[in-house]
Amino acid sequence: MQITITNDGIKVTGALKQHIDDKFKRLERITSKTTAVHITLSLENLQQVAKALVNEHGIEFYARSESEDLYSAIDALIDKLELQINKHKKKEKEKRHDKSENFDIDKGPDEI
Repeated sequence: MQITITNDGIKVTGALKQHIDDKFKRLERITSKTTAVHITLSLENLQQVAKALVNEHGIEFYARSESEDLYSAIDALIDKLELQINKHKKKEKEKRHDKSENFDIDKGPDEI
């Protein structure tokens, strides 16, 4: 997974990069299809804002989180992305199961 960090008015330190890498390893456990992650860190009206765009083989997940502390904004961002990815995986799994329920053993595929 390739992680790109863009800063807009916030200095990205080594500790911050390490925190982001550690947190995004959680997403690697959920999905192995993630190809690229683009993170934007900015300051808006005294709030630290973290935005992320995750590309996963043609599917994009976007999340935005803000807090007074940048580390907690990143944590909330990861939680939002994790929920989106899990919801998408659940939908895909349900689609596969819905198609298999239409198949009847007694009938051929043309007789359904």
